[in-house]
Amino acid sequence: MAEFFFKNWHHFKQVARYVISGGTAAVVNLALLYFLTDYLAIWYLFSAALSYVVSFFVSFFLQKFWTFRDNRKDQINKQLMIYAGIAGFGLCFNVLLMYFLVDILHIWYMFSQIIVGFLLAFCNFLFYKFFVFSRSTQESRDDKLKILIATGIYPPDLGGPATLLTELPGALKVKGLGVKIITYSDVTLSEREKQEKMVYRISRRQCSFCYLVKYFWQMWRLSFWCDIIYATDTYSVGYFAYLIKKLTGKKYILRFAGDSAWEKATISGWTKDYIVDFENKEQEARAEKLKNQRRRILKNADKIIAVSRFMADLARKIGVDNKKISVIYNAVDFFGEQPQKIKSLSPTLVFAGRLMPWKGVEALLSVVAELKNNFPDIIFEILGDGPEFSHLKEIAQQLNIEQNVKFRGRVSELDSHKIFAHSTIFVLNTNYEGLPHSVLNAMRAGLPVITTPVGGNPEVVQDGVNGLLVAYNNELAWQEAISRLLGNESLREKFSQNAKKTLEKFKFEEMVNKTIETMNSI
Repeated sequence: MAEFFFKNWHHFKQVARYVISGGTAAVVNLALLYFLTDYLAIWYLFSAALSYVVSFFVSFFLQKFWTFRDNRKDQINKQLMIYAGIAGFGLCFNVLLMYFLVDILHIWYMFSQIIVGFLLAFCNFLFYKFFVFSRSTQESRDDKLKILIATGIYPPDLGGPATLLTELPGALKVKGLGVKIITYSDVTLSEREKQEKMVYRISRRQCSFCYLVKYFWQMWRLSFWCDIIYATDTYSVGYFAYLIKKLTGKKYILRFAGDSAWEKATISGWTKDYIVDFENKEQEARAEKLKNQRRRILKNADKIIAVSRFMADLARKIGVDNKKISVIYNAVDFFGEQPQKIKSLSPTLVFAGRLMPWKGVEALLSVVAELKNNFPDIIFEILGDGPEFSHLKEIAQQLNIEQNVKFRGRVSELDSHKIFAHSTIFVLNTNYEGLPHSVLNAMRAGLPVITTPVGGNPEVVQDGVNGLLVAYNNELAWQEAISRLLGNESLREKFSQNAKKTLEKFKFEEMVNKTIETMNSI
């Protein structure tokens, strides 16, 4: 018992200081009330208000500088605001719980107040210790810019954007920035992550309300450590960054790679409009609510990193100040060595991406069914998962092309590169794309690309120069374009060589430097 006491003595001392600080503030409140009312003959209600204000500041400064040893003067204004918010919440909680104990449970009001007082004191201690004067925020301050990357996906999650986040933190640290990452996850922290204390994983394997609350709680705590929050998507981490800024004034940067409001409205059947028309036209109430929430998140961000000029234009249409917007392209040159290109025995088309309605895979299945007449052994590799998966398998059966289509489901970056290596053409019949990460990957693998002239696609693919642009869901045009490329090896080689030159403007080092430049600008 004695050993436990001495081992945890510093915790007991902090609790003692907390009680003494609170008691001192209470004594100041009562003494000043008595002095102002009885000696200076000031109206008791005015005296009570003035006494409370003075005791509030006494309590705040004692708790900050003595109880929790937080000597950061640059945080005082923000902490005062939060401290006042906790005091207001405590007042409401006190009234509600007193009513419950006295009127509902019929407990003597004095004893009820003692119970509520102890409960509030305990809760306030935890709030002060872990939020307001958190030890995690008391690290020595230096000139190092500290960035909290808030994301919804992170390895071992699959996909280019998730893999990119494996490389970006290390690159930022090499450039002298401090970095922490918070993410939703299906796995626990690795031993290395536990040692580095850089990654914070919130398990998805619980009810959605639980993991959202836990994510916000941890993100709130980490926000006191960082200088800037870098949110990699609009929902939900972008919304949390917006809320934290409203509560604490913390600045945030939002990476704008796609329009979640339009995506959800399209999937839910609330709109059939193209993404730009969706913004320009008034939609039904549920869709308008999504648009308004997205608009608040984007407009309140201190900077917007748009992944393409198309997304930058969309941000301006939404109402974001042009001065806040920076266009920073994705990169794919950090993946390491590509598997050696293997000439396929059969003409092989490959698609990689989420199986969503706007990805146009259903139309491509119909195209493959027609191409089968001239290319009986044609193969269509479909890499990805999504709500359309089962429907697309049924379509393949109906078209009698099950033997020609390979549904691979979700595959790793490494496996996708291997499949790219023995494919002939990359196809992306999409009606919406911020910047096609999959197209960049295909170009890097040496694949000629056919895609649509929508979104950020034309910023990567120049029709007839490094690929072909074909109208969305125009099945006849797609048949002609694919047939043309399959029958012309020299044209495929031309596109592949020109694509290598295109990739020069999608360099990881340049992406990192521009990201740091944007961070330093706020």
